[in-house]
Amino acid sequence: MKTKKSKDKNDDDIKWALKYARELMSMDWRVRSDCALDGEFYGWYGLTPEEFIKKYSKEHENES
Repeated sequence: MKTKKSKDKNDDDIKWALKYARELMSMDWRVRSDCALDGEFYGWYGLTPEEFIKKYSKEHENES
């Protein structure tokens, strides 16, 4: 039986990153901008939090 990979190409934990991306997206955009949080996330994962959620949420939403 195949299992879904839980790490991306950089061996980062996708479920943790999805949680962090959702936390960032729940913040007011001005807070994210002032703290440069989107840029920091982009530096780690190569995607903005919104892009990361779109890319990985469907394939990992049913994992426990």
